[in-house]
Amino acid sequence: MDEWDLPQWKKEVESLKYQLAYKREMSSKTIPDEDGIPEDPFLNPELMKNNPWVEKGKCIIL
Repeated sequence: MDEWDLPQWKKEVESLKYQLAYKREMSSKTIPDEDGIPEDPFLNPELMKNNPWVEKGKCIIL
């Protein structure tokens, strides 16, 4: 890191404290929660067809 001044360090410490306090769940508990996949518009291909925000085409290199 470059030389930081006191306000930058305080902001960094606040960010790390926030991340530390964030409640996380174990993967072993969240992976079995696949019951909602049929209703999820981002995971179900049939529902993705009706979603206007899903990209329709492939990437094109110019």
